[in-house]
Amino acid sequence: MKRHTLLHTLTLGALLSITLFSCKKENGIDNDTVVKKPYGLYVTSEKGELISTNNGDDYTTVFPVDGYATRSLATTSKGIVWIKANLFVSLDNGKSFNPKVTVSLPPTPTTPWQNMLLSALDQERIYVTSTLDKGIFYSDNNGSSWSPDPNWETGVTGGDISSFTQLKNGVIYARSNSNGGALYKKDNKTSNWNIVTQNAPLLPSSGTYYLNHFDNTLLATDVFGANGVYYSNDGQSWKQYPGLPARKLYTTQAPFDQVLLVGTDSMGIYRLQSGQFVPSNNGMPTNATVYGIVGKNNIYKNGANKQFIYIATDQGLYRSEDLGQNWVMVKPGSYRSVY
Repeated sequence: MKRHTLLHTLTLGALLSITLFSCKKENGIDNDTVVKKPYGLYVTSEKGELISTNNGDDYTTVFPVDGYATRSLATTSKGIVWIKANLFVSLDNGKSFNPKVTVSLPPTPTTPWQNMLLSALDQERIYVTSTLDKGIFYSDNNGSSWSPDPNWETGVTGGDISSFTQLKNGVIYARSNSNGGALYKKDNKTSNWNIVTQNAPLLPSSGTYYLNHFDNTLLATDVFGANGVYYSNDGQSWKQYPGLPARKLYTTQAPFDQVLLVGTDSMGIYRLQSGQFVPSNNGMPTNATVYGIVGKNNIYKNGANKQFIYIATDQGLYRSEDLGQNWVMVKPGSYRSVY
């Protein structure tokens, strides 16, 4: 669910100032500057406000400050699913949010919670962690109703699910905080959740991990930073990326599956380069705490695709147009998540 309007006309001044890609015109309009599919960006403040934008410059308040921090947010084809103290769903562009307390969320954790929700667009389904059943609920109607996922391999315990991620090939992984950090895998919408057998080299048992991915590579980030970020091609054996500081790692994302970025506590952004992480804070304070990372893109009428990366920090909302090498502030403030 995204708020935007198609840009049908441009002023003469805009046409003279924008020189993107080429100069092909149709009916007097430069098709290389007309956005066919603009993005929708949602940002939350530390005090619970939800704002949105379609261009990164003009922001609209979707939901006012209420003192409750955001735990997770995801968009579907027709709605917004938002986790604060409870799970709320909006099917009217954020004008109203109805609580879905029957999901029974895990208690507010001290670790990252962004991946408590997974919007699997290829399945037209959204998943959420729960304290009920085996720990995974889903909705096939944009969050209007929820059911426990009944498809589990025989004998699998499940429970205490902390995070989800979906690889580029569509395979979904879920990780438990208990059961020895059990990892579960679901190949498609109707398949079972199967337990993934762990082989050496293993994830260090001392870590508290949340899942993410880079293309078809599975990632596990230790939020407390001691073990950094590990990667796996099959979920069974793991290797560590070098270069990260011994700080809390609040978010790990791979925008557009083209670059891997990690947001740290008080040391800004780190970027994977030639197999190891290096600081990438040009244009932003090096002591910023980064809580959220997301990639957004505009598709123009001529088919061109312009990519942006946004990061939510305690010192402002920043944007990069070169895959995280350079940053500019687009909105001052203290922000806790971006979607």
